[in-house]
Amino acid sequence: MTLPEVSQLVEASLAGLKLDAAACRGEKPGQWGYTMKDAKVWIDVFNFNERPDTYYIQVSSPLCAPPDSKLQDFYQDLLEINFLMYGSWMCKKGNWIYVLSLREVEGLDQKELDATLDRVAFYSTDYYGKLSFKYSGCWLPKTDATAGGNVPGPTQ
Repeated sequence: MTLPEVSQLVEASLAGLKLDAAACRGEKPGQWGYTMKDAKVWIDVFNFNERPDTYYIQVSSPLCAPPDSKLQDFYQDLLEINFLMYGSWMCKKGNWIYVLSLREVEGLDQKELDATLDRVAFYSTDYYGKLSFKYSGCWLPKTDATAGGNVPGPTQ
């Protein structure tokens, strides 16, 4: 599949969510972002210079920052939650936990993309609520300077 073909699928999914695809487009071709069910969802379609004809689609949602205490318990919970998730997972990049789905676009169809967008938004919202409740009080207050502009702790 080419970038224009995948873009048509993405924009049809966004229309199915009653979103304005043009308003969701990012700065570069192959990027979209929106908020659904209190979850920020980012869609990126990309390739690598080494394999310019192979495209990938990544659907991600920032979940929360790791807590400042009970960190081992928190990561144990993430591992156990990952076992329960279907078609996506939680991962850490930098100082943030994300719900993520990543795959090649070859063979991607509308039904699978729609389900992936729904799944990532649902998991992000659902597990944010569960983790922020379970680890309430485990995030230290952070100033904008120490949080890199992010709101302290888990946020949506």
